[in-house]
Amino acid sequence: MSLLQLLSRDRAAHRAASRLSAATTQSGLSPQRQRAAIEEAERVDRQQPDHFGLTFALGRAYERLASTVDWADRAAWIERALQRYEQAVRLAQHGKVGGVAAVAEVHDAAWEPALDERERAVLAASFQAGVLLSAEFRVRDPAAGIEYLSRVTRAVQGYHPAWYYLGEAYLLSDQFDRAEAVWREALRRAPGDPALQSVLRNLPADRVHSAAKRGDWPRVLREIERLPDGAVPLGERLIVEGDAHLAMGEPVAAQRSWTMALAADPGAVGVRSRLRKLARRQERSATEGRTSESDTVE
Repeated sequence: MSLLQLLSRDRAAHRAASRLSAATTQSGLSPQRQRAAIEEAERVDRQQPDHFGLTFALGRAYERLASTVDWADRAAWIERALQRYEQAVRLAQHGKVGGVAAVAEVHDAAWEPALDERERAVLAASFQAGVLLSAEFRVRDPAAGIEYLSRVTRAVQGYHPAWYYLGEAYLLSDQFDRAEAVWREALRRAPGDPALQSVLRNLPADRVHSAAKRGDWPRVLREIERLPDGAVPLGERLIVEGDAHLAMGEPVAAQRSWTMALAADPGAVGVRSRLRKLARRQERSATEGRTSESDTVE
């Protein structure tokens, strides 16, 4: 292919990326028109698949379309958006940054001035991929999200939203200490940020609920002991504590916790049901014990 042909394709890709970005950011654009704009850009992309700007623009367009289509159709578009962002990362890593000047995310003020255009392109695409992998349940992959987002946090001196999502990725991978460390560092960089304050405030309760969800009852009790005052309503705390005791074969301790939960919150959901089931279980055990003793005497 001649140089003239390559330049012509590059210009076509740049124009397609610009048209797609303009179309998909237009307020009130119908899903049908979004699809038409995407299909037009995809035709150009097939001729120039290594164009960073068009690849990135398609990722944004797929993500935007996913938010407007029926629920059942969203997963496919989110998956396609992730694939585009990951492709954009690879292109930038290999120095293929055609059309990068038109990608606003590459020129974000958060990036350090010393970073060159290629490095900023890698970071911009890594952030988009990392957000989907940590925040979008349809493509969630915490380990991959950590890899992409860590690349961003290592490259910025100030605060960047990647810090928040990196903490989420660690939380999803059950690495609570790392999540806490990341969010505390993020809060140091952005003092007073309400989202960071909220996740740190909720983290002790998240530790308890995560352990309970996995059925790690000894850990549930350990995490309950670590809960700061007010982190979880007393009634809720005692209910989970009772569940842990029962699962560990301690019905008397479970009964005590649930009774205290009912006293703390008479309207607590499920406590009376738990106590009734436990009473029936204890009654059956007692009946079976008496029957066994009677059989032995005879």
